[in-house]
Amino acid sequence: MTDLANNQTHAKPLSDDRVPRQSPPPTPTHPAWVPALGWVTRRFHPKGTDRLVRALHPPGNARPVRTVLDYDDGLLINIDTHSFLEWYIYFYGAFRPKISHMLNRMLREGQVAFDIGSNIGMHALVMANRVGRTGRVHVFEPDPHPMGRLAANLHLNGFDNVTLNQAAVSQHTETRQLYLHDETIGNFANASLQESNVGRTTRSIDMKVWSLDDYVDANPVPRLDVIKLLAQGEEWNALQGAMRTIRRFRPKIFFLWEPAYWARQSLCLMDAVRLFRDLGYATYQIEFGARRLVTEEIPMGQVLLAVPGEA
Repeated sequence: MTDLANNQTHAKPLSDDRVPRQSPPPTPTHPAWVPALGWVTRRFHPKGTDRLVRALHPPGNARPVRTVLDYDDGLLINIDTHSFLEWYIYFYGAFRPKISHMLNRMLREGQVAFDIGSNIGMHALVMANRVGRTGRVHVFEPDPHPMGRLAANLHLNGFDNVTLNQAAVSQHTETRQLYLHDETIGNFANASLQESNVGRTTRSIDMKVWSLDDYVDANPVPRLDVIKLLAQGEEWNALQGAMRTIRRFRPKIFFLWEPAYWARQSLCLMDAVRLFRDLGYATYQIEFGARRLVTEEIPMGQVLLAVPGEA
């Protein structure tokens, strides 16, 4: 069904006319050895694997693999290796696997999660699987291309516990320009409300933008346990528009720290650490290596985790 006022759709039932019909132009068949290579690298990827795979079958090439892959805990996911993110899943089994692992551990039946910047749903699928039929996942993905892939992936797995929002999230509820992904580089994960974050001049479209506080007012939730916030440089602004929601529900919050994006707004990582500290949260490095409290600037972009009650 569709809620036109909120620009929402629900993942199941999705009638055939709601699932995007994508008819890419015919492309040459991928080399016969690529599936065997993918099978191996999804299970074993010692040092040097990435260099080898990029040399043999790079993302964005003219002979992509288009298939359905086993994914996470009994799930399925559509793959088109022309897209970097799907290429990465095909050859390594997951994109940002530490986040998927932690979501599997954190979420329980009946809980509620928000996935902001969902792309093709690689983490929304995990969320929906864990919260079960009595829980709910609210997804926000503004870019039409990955949004279509996301809807197809939810349909493929038969989930009926996901609310789809083709919308961005920032500080204020309004309509803004969304600068779409750069199709020339085979990366369909870099649309942004900030033109400078896309990397070149791209086509733009009008996009609904929610503040999370306004969204929750319009779409009440009984609880909110986890937020995943990967918004292509809009993370700080999204947090500013969610203060009331965060104080009320105290969710765990994954957020993307990308130094170049934040620097364009004259922000640094410690600004986020202080913001969370004032809310009674502690901020941790979790994506690479053991969990570590953030106490200083980090030069490398990565996903961090803010946890309530640990400040």
